[in-house]
Amino acid sequence: METSTPNKSIGTLHSSDQHAQLILAQINTMRGQADLCDVRLVVGDSQFAVHRLVLAASSPYFAALLSGGMSESSKEVVQILGVESSIFQLLLDFIYTGVVSISPANVQELLTAADMLQLTEVVNLCSDFLKGQIDASNCIGFFQFSEQISCHELLEFTENYIHTHFLQVQSGEEFLALTKEQLVRLLRSEELSIEDEYQVFGAAMSWILKDLVQRRRHVVEVLDPVRFPLLPPQQLMKYIEGIPDFNLRVALQTLLKEYCEVSKSPKESKICSFIQTCKVRPRRKARKYLYAIGGYTRLQGGRWSDSRALSCVERFDTFSQYWTTVSSLHQARSGLGVTSLEGLIYAIGGEKDSMIFDCAECYDPVTKQWAAVASMNHPRCGLGVCSCFGGIYALGGWIGAEIGNSIERFDPVENIWQIVGSMVVPRYYFGCCEMQGLIYVIGGISNEGMELRACDVYNPISKRWTALPPMEARRAYLGVAALNDCIYAVGGWNEREDALNSVEKYSVEEEKWVEVAAMKLPRAGVSVVAVNGFLYAAGGRASSQDFSAPVTSDSVEVYNPHTDSWTEIGNLITSRCEGGVAVL
Repeated sequence: METSTPNKSIGTLHSSDQHAQLILAQINTMRGQADLCDVRLVVGDSQFAVHRLVLAASSPYFAALLSGGMSESSKEVVQILGVESSIFQLLLDFIYTGVVSISPANVQELLTAADMLQLTEVVNLCSDFLKGQIDASNCIGFFQFSEQISCHELLEFTENYIHTHFLQVQSGEEFLALTKEQLVRLLRSEELSIEDEYQVFGAAMSWILKDLVQRRRHVVEVLDPVRFPLLPPQQLMKYIEGIPDFNLRVALQTLLKEYCEVSKSPKESKICSFIQTCKVRPRRKARKYLYAIGGYTRLQGGRWSDSRALSCVERFDTFSQYWTTVSSLHQARSGLGVTSLEGLIYAIGGEKDSMIFDCAECYDPVTKQWAAVASMNHPRCGLGVCSCFGGIYALGGWIGAEIGNSIERFDPVENIWQIVGSMVVPRYYFGCCEMQGLIYVIGGISNEGMELRACDVYNPISKRWTALPPMEARRAYLGVAALNDCIYAVGGWNEREDALNSVEKYSVEEEKWVEVAAMKLPRAGVSVVAVNGFLYAAGGRASSQDFSAPVTSDSVEVYNPHTDSWTEIGNLITSRCEGGVAVL
């Protein structure tokens, strides 16, 4: 195909898409006939007649060798070391044709040689080929190979593959051949897709036991990435007691005592847990469960008064992607606050049939039961709840005849609530979350009954409030969650627009709100939580049509911040609005 560009001073310029291909083909023909070749390359027992200019133009390596200031630039015969002649032939064919033959048998040698000769295009082609060949049985070999030749793109790809398929990979023979440094690097990752932390411990021990004589001395270093506080103590003790090697058994018992020793003073143990935060927190990609708790439901055709407060609780498995029912709350409630703390879930306040509650209850996933805990000092619905510094904070909310502006803190060790401060702007049905030790309070409804754009941040240590830039939209009954150092304000409601599907993101670094992709459905009273690098938005209600009562939604959407897009996933069993959601 030819294209032309008018140019008044020199006439019309024409270009050909085939020109470069034709010239390269002709140069390759000349190479075959040794025509105008001005240098011979000696590789092993073979010699190759080539054009100095063509090779110098193909890579920085040949440019430096054949046309730079090196002694080889004036020689007629140049030796190339470190490459097999058959592999060099393939690379030379690529230089002259742009085509290379890659197979499972030659790809590693080809990639190594291409990397050495700085033939970037061949390196990329080989990397892409290897990515297509990778599986759980060979990924460790590819990982070690890419690290050895410093091929960063392939190294990142293979490492990600190992993280994602860790359970299959750690049971293979290649895993036991990792170096100590490589093993520790993998075990430290937040990205391991595991069901529980015990699987990481098991993988580390398998590696040690493979060559106990040589590897026993590395036990402390290899087990350091394991998050011992997350391991079931009885299972751990039983494993250690079953180890036949006395020295290893003693070393593990000493380590276990060090990691899991409970301080005599609760305050000391709390301080210790803050220092070792990463040790008590599950990995980012570990199997997690979402719990959708309480709220109200209203079916199609129901009147405004037909909403029914829920006690039912559903659990979503982030691995298998489906919802199941778990033990119900003792008290049905909507407009409640929900949070998780140290492996337990708390449901706080809320209302049913205009009765506002001060009571709270706690769910233990081990016993699978809810149990009552101390009640708040004030009954509250539409309150904000979040965990921070080992306690639970309950802020604002509707307390009967007025909006509450007090802040209470629950101490789970002492099982008491204490008033610790007050809100600058009293509000209810707002969004609330914790990030980096600060509590963010977003939107809601004010004393005057107006939906707010206002956002404030509370420091529970200094007990001071700081105003943030306001959101673009007024939002009450919204969902709020922290993800990747940003605060997301999701959906909600205001009188002018009714239920909202829009989403805004506040960057702490840039100190401003920006709009991101809208949800597929408008959702007021939506429950939002961040899990495994994604946002989950569950339930809520759409806009009311013709003044009829809006039905509650069972729909769930997931937001991917990398693609800025929402995807619908498995529906809730029971549609719900103004409920809560927590993660364990």
